[in-house]
Amino acid sequence: MARPLWKGVITFGLVSLPVALYSATDDHTVHFHQIERGTGDRVRLRRVNERTGEEVAFEDIVKGYELSGGAVRGRRA
Repeated sequence: MARPLWKGVITFGLVSLPVALYSATDDHTVHFHQIERGTGDRVRLRRVNERTGEEVAFEDIVKGYELSGGAVRGRRA
């Protein structure tokens, strides 16, 4: 059995309630995934080069903006 971090009493007039504070021991966070409606298959997001169709590593991606005439400028963030 875990030991409490703090023990105390909360009093409301003539009523006293013992209280104990325990640390959290389990992760109860809900983790969601994107799935395809109908099949239930998991959907993953990929970073793909538009011209070559190949996947690009996260560390090779930089922020950029488009100039007039379709030219693109970018730099590492």
